[in-house]
Amino acid sequence: MLPFDQRTGKIWYDGALVDWADARLHVLSHGLHYASSIFEGIRVYGGTPFLLREHIARLGSSARVLDFGLSYGADELHEATRTVVAEAGITEGYVRINAWRGSEIIQTAALHTSVHTSVAAWELPEGYYAAADALDKGVALVIGRYRRPSPEYAPVKSKAAGNYMIGTVSKNEALRAGFDDALLLDDRGNFVEATGAHLFFTRDGALHTPTTRCTIDGITRACVLAIAEREGIACEVGDLPPAFAGEADGAFLCGTACEILPVSRIGDHCYDLGGNDVLRRIVTGYRELTEGRAEVLVPE
Repeated sequence: MLPFDQRTGKIWYDGALVDWADARLHVLSHGLHYASSIFEGIRVYGGTPFLLREHIARLGSSARVLDFGLSYGADELHEATRTVVAEAGITEGYVRINAWRGSEIIQTAALHTSVHTSVAAWELPEGYYAAADALDKGVALVIGRYRRPSPEYAPVKSKAAGNYMIGTVSKNEALRAGFDDALLLDDRGNFVEATGAHLFFTRDGALHTPTTRCTIDGITRACVLAIAEREGIACEVGDLPPAFAGEADGAFLCGTACEILPVSRIGDHCYDLGGNDVLRRIVTGYRELTEGRAEVLVPE
């Protein structure tokens, strides 16, 4: 895959389209040194950014949690995103919106720094999140050694760059151990999510998913819950200890990038993907949403 700094095209940067190579920030930017940086990832289906308003609303919420305001309003970011996607001629792709504090000061407190914003988009390559056959084979997961912090200890409700360092280390370790991803526990020892996607289990025709006490409120997760309600599939949201993986008859991850990704194994416990009717109905329901064959379910 071509490195992202060597690509060509246009990126929306602080209000204007610039050449891809010119979308740069200073090495002394506060966002680089103190993680005062937030982002959103958005899928593009048929040339249209999916659930764009919901993602931009969450971007604003993330900024408030990190104690800074965005330099551009929701309407401007909507227009910028649509412009970038159209400029690149993207049909099936991915958008990344970032906002970060600037370089006026390098110390932890930064009340009066500038806030910069960028919007970039690219065609989605095959196997973006996992192997191309992952939908049929599923992915293998292992429990990571780091835990998601309590909301009392970190700004867990912000989709902030700093909150992903645990995921990066955990996924690297999982890949080295022969797995596809890691599952993270919370401070109480219960399941939270994978390194970049929410977790669902199936058992006896029902769904079970962890609370979002220690993580962001996932937009795709909300869609899954709404699909389940529409389909008459019961869903229980609560604390799920690691032992629950052995009690479930199936599992899947969900997120903007991976969509609905079946899980074939957690540790030594394997799942049969072929006979999981609940999983099949969720995958079908989500595909109908992204292809415009069903009403888009707006998360609460």
